[in-house]
Amino acid sequence: MTSEEFDEQALINALTAPGSPAELGEEERYREMFRAAQATPVAAVAAPSLVGHRAVRRLGAGTSLAVVVALATGGVAAAYSSNLPDPVQRAVHSVLSPIGVPPAESQRRVEQARKQPTPTPSPEPAAPAPTHPIAKPSEKPSAKPSATATATATVEPTPTTDPSLSESPTPSETPTDVPSSSAPTDPTSSPSPTGSPSPTTPVVPVPAAVNISSAGAGNKVAAGGTAVVTGKVTAADGASVPDVHVYLQERTSSGWLRVATGRTAADGSIALVTRPVQRSVQVRLKVAKLASAARQLTVQPTVTASALTVDQVSTVTATVVGGQAGDQVYLQTTRNGQVVFEGQVTLGAGGGVRFDVTAPKLDRWYVVQLPSTDAHAAAQVRVLVKAQAADS
Repeated sequence: MTSEEFDEQALINALTAPGSPAELGEEERYREMFRAAQATPVAAVAAPSLVGHRAVRRLGAGTSLAVVVALATGGVAAAYSSNLPDPVQRAVHSVLSPIGVPPAESQRRVEQARKQPTPTPSPEPAAPAPTHPIAKPSEKPSAKPSATATATATVEPTPTTDPSLSESPTPSETPTDVPSSSAPTDPTSSPSPTGSPSPTTPVVPVPAAVNISSAGAGNKVAAGGTAVVTGKVTAADGASVPDVHVYLQERTSSGWLRVATGRTAADGSIALVTRPVQRSVQVRLKVAKLASAARQLTVQPTVTASALTVDQVSTVTATVVGGQAGDQVYLQTTRNGQVVFEGQVTLGAGGGVRFDVTAPKLDRWYVVQLPSTDAHAAAQVRVLVKAQAADS
């Protein structure tokens, strides 16, 4: 039976069985050997496992007695043949090694490891100084790798200073940057942009037409007021023409007179203001030799009136603003569904007029009217005339 085939249960049975007469006959001899061994200090043995370490520390009267009892009851042969369990074999060996009990298997491995000489590592070769500059990540690798990189990769092999690189093309011995197709040849000169068009002055459309959009409020303006004239300048294709000079002109007895000027906006629009208008006038916009159609700007007069009846006479007084001196002003009413003229006066320079009529028997509405002329539009106002007194 080999040590690998040893049955632990058989060992336990042998250790716990009563001693035979032959084994017990040597009991006193083994007791003397145990006393002698206990008096001798036992050298501590480094145990590779926790169980063996505890077995050595616990050597004392109880453990020694168990070992002696085990040996005395049939374990001598197992101890000599190293068939005891590893912790028991270590404990038996620590006590009975003077009489030839071999150590446990783990103790033998520890002893063999101690007896083997520790290899002395050879010193690393000094890294030679690099003979070539370190290539940047964007540069091609040098054909001769530095000895430092090889020396740090392994300890013992001698670095090869000039390996042949069969898988890569033969590079130059000094690292060079990868040439860029767009990089300038002269590093001191600034690169000229390529592929981008040079800035050009935008082409301004040529004015082909100018038109008036509006003049005043519905082509009318209050007497003495100003009006805003708006328009637009366009090219032949209808595109807006920005930033061009536009003139506002008024027609006079001697021709067209410039009264305002300005520049068109980005959308080609323009807005110019007239001077104060006292009578109706024609206006137009002009760009260089182009002119818009004339637009009539009409003065809108205003008329106010009041009436007063005294006895048999009623007086209607009116004021006209925006009329011209010499204009005819009429007083009208209705009788039996027909318009009847009650009076007519000439407008004076001050714009005031007066009408005296027979007082009506009943309250009646009258109208003061200013007819339209070339200088202004028509205007009128209603006024209530009270009836004459009842005792008159």
